[in-house]
Amino acid sequence: MPYVRYNLITFDSGKRDAMMPVLNRGLDKANEIPGLRAVRVHFDTAQGADTFGPAGNRLMITGFYDDKQTAEAAQERVKADLSTLSEFVVGEPIVREGEIIWSFDADGAPSGSQVIPGYMRHTVVSIDPSKLDAIVAYADSAVGSVKSISGLRRIRIAAVKSTPPFKSEDRMIVSTAFDSKEASDASSDQTASIWSGFAEFMAEDPERRIVGGDLIYAYNR
Repeated sequence: MPYVRYNLITFDSGKRDAMMPVLNRGLDKANEIPGLRAVRVHFDTAQGADTFGPAGNRLMITGFYDDKQTAEAAQERVKADLSTLSEFVVGEPIVREGEIIWSFDADGAPSGSQVIPGYMRHTVVSIDPSKLDAIVAYADSAVGSVKSISGLRRIRIAAVKSTPPFKSEDRMIVSTAFDSKEASDASSDQTASIWSGFAEFMAEDPERRIVGGDLIYAYNR
């Protein structure tokens, strides 16, 4: 089953310009990692009470793998690549990973290593892990509504856990790729309606966090 690893990095905003060449050198080697299907990178510019804090100093790096085994095999290599950013990083990166349980690709969605999808938004919520099959069934039932969302290119739903030193709790991350932030914002009423159907699968008093931003890098194998 396809597997994904999310790395949310907090960096010293005063060192952003110095960080970018180092980041780009590491990303240029993505094609050397066996089993790595795709990489998406963006700064987190999401704002509001459901975010991880004030925007401006967070970077999301998302790696998609063939399966859990290839992700685990690549882990030390990826850690080494990320360690080159250590002089710019503040605190421990938040790492969440798990299997992709549901996918949607809009008709005619472009692909290719040089294509930047536009804008990505990740919604992180705590879930009842015993209801994963029901989550997939509900997502399947909502495809008609999903197809009607203008500017939506892709959705990936992953059942994830945090890695140490953070507490390993069950989460669902819904990652959406839009043509632009404007398209994402314009879809808010439609997506809220779809989200309401997930409520019964969430944990009691669910934590919800949002990460989003314009993509600055995209790699497809």
